[in-house]
Amino acid sequence: MRYARAMPLEAIMLGAGNRGFDVYGKFALEHPEQLKFVAVADADPSKLTRFGDAHKIPLEARFSSWEDLIVGAHGHAPLAFVCLPDALHETAAIKTLEAGFHLMLEKPVASTLAGTLKVAKAARDSEKVVMLGYVLRFTPFFQTVREVVQSGQLGEVVTVSWRENVSSLHMAHSFVRGNWGNTQRSSPMILAKCSHDLDLLGWLTGKQIASLSSFGNLQYFKVSNAPEGSPERCLDGCPVEDSCIYHAAKIYLTDNTDWPASTISADPSLKVRRRVLETSNYGRCVYRMDNDVVDNQVVAFNFEGGGSGTLTMHGLSAQEGRTIRIDGTKASLRAVFNDGLYEIKLEPHGLGGRGELIGMLESATAGGRHGGGDDGLTAAFIDAVNNHKREPISSYLTSHILAFAIEQARLENSVIHLTEFKSKLEF
Repeated sequence: MRYARAMPLEAIMLGAGNRGFDVYGKFALEHPEQLKFVAVADADPSKLTRFGDAHKIPLEARFSSWEDLIVGAHGHAPLAFVCLPDALHETAAIKTLEAGFHLMLEKPVASTLAGTLKVAKAARDSEKVVMLGYVLRFTPFFQTVREVVQSGQLGEVVTVSWRENVSSLHMAHSFVRGNWGNTQRSSPMILAKCSHDLDLLGWLTGKQIASLSSFGNLQYFKVSNAPEGSPERCLDGCPVEDSCIYHAAKIYLTDNTDWPASTISADPSLKVRRRVLETSNYGRCVYRMDNDVVDNQVVAFNFEGGGSGTLTMHGLSAQEGRTIRIDGTKASLRAVFNDGLYEIKLEPHGLGGRGELIGMLESATAGGRHGGGDDGLTAAFIDAVNNHKREPISSYLTSHILAFAIEQARLENSVIHLTEFKSKLEF
């Protein structure tokens, strides 16, 4: 007996950049029976063409304005993927929900706390499935950590030490030269980079943070550290070109056309990449930018019901990744989530540090980047729509509320009590 092939869910893409093209777009091409993009919007003509051609989208369904796409696609496709710059998330998410789409929204929800609450209200009031791009929840690595913690093998969680180690090159590319370097154009660093971590803290431990404080600043990527005689642009004859690891030509004009070079232009040709460096922030000296987000920050917090912890984020790491230690009343868990090492070790008390290796991920790219979570996230969204599994928007709010509370604590040099902080919110 032959069964009819399941029809894929049709979707529109708002923002055809890195996440839109390489993650969700790639999933649709590899799983055409599940997902099909039928319209796309991007202000960059080259990205619009690249995505449109890859998905065989007709010219009349390619838009330079995401607002025009929502109007033009209304009633035709049930899903919308919002992968626009952070500053546009609030308006685009609300308009998309009002137009009747199920929504996959890249984090953050919005660049401000007020905007986050507006999107949350729109999501609550809609009858649509809304999912935030918290891809790490869907990695085998963090699912394993969660299983161990919630199984009781650690006993009651006493303390957590969590580090988000951003490589220096990633920091320079994304948070100095890139879209997330300036708070006014994007969001605070603790939200832009650590919303994943703040989400995972509660998701893994089942604990809520009661109070917190934070310290951090922009220490290194600033004009006072610029080499003497260095020009505004790397290609204008920099006297320290040979020794500077951040020289734009070394990062973007090599034979490597994958990340990060792939993010500066949809056209990988050397001629186009050079022109981008001559005209955009990606060609500017990392010490002479208008970046203002911190390159180091630490958060200290207390859990409700007992226990404490720290979260450290910094942008001057030799290796990208997260290192985690969770100590309980019965055992300790140590975990490393790096580009080349995915390891989880359980150490019961009384064994003198002799523990058991309980988790190892062999490939960092299984199912896409982020330790195999990209495909899992997309598949979970499709399943939620097909079965109308509406997760409360509050499950995503905690991380954002924490991020804005942390930034307030840093700026005010204060201790924030979350119950009091939340009591002032209108949502």
